[in-house]
Amino acid sequence: MAEPENLPSLDEVPSLEDEIFSVASRVENARDSSPRIRLPWDKAPQALDGRFILVGTAGFGTFVVIDVIMMWAPLMMSRRPSVLPQMVTLLLLAFGLGSLLIWKVGGSWRPFGIGMMFAWIFLTLISVGFLTGLTL
Repeated sequence: MAEPENLPSLDEVPSLEDEIFSVASRVENARDSSPRIRLPWDKAPQALDGRFILVGTAGFGTFVVIDVIMMWAPLMMSRRPSVLPQMVTLLLLAFGLGSLLIWKVGGSWRPFGIGMMFAWIFLTLISVGFLTGLTL
């Protein structure tokens, strides 16, 4: 049996609570100090400001103008030729260039690309595909 003079006093003996919290603090410190990889979708959502809406509307309008110019002649002809080239071009313009502006260029061009994509979707739904070449 242990000698009473070799036993630590009660003030020196750590309690179970002290041991648990000391381990928890080491784990939290280790977790906070590790570098974290930031993914593009980890950003906190931001409120839509006036500039975002204005630039998105500019992208929307730009695509509408280009779409009307490209589809005017085929829709005004009595014998309609194939509009497959226009459809592919409009798809590449809206979603190819729009995606490039959103993910690669970024910054203030991001809403412009989103506006172009929304314009393609809007014109397809409103015109039942006539203005984007899906149903001709």
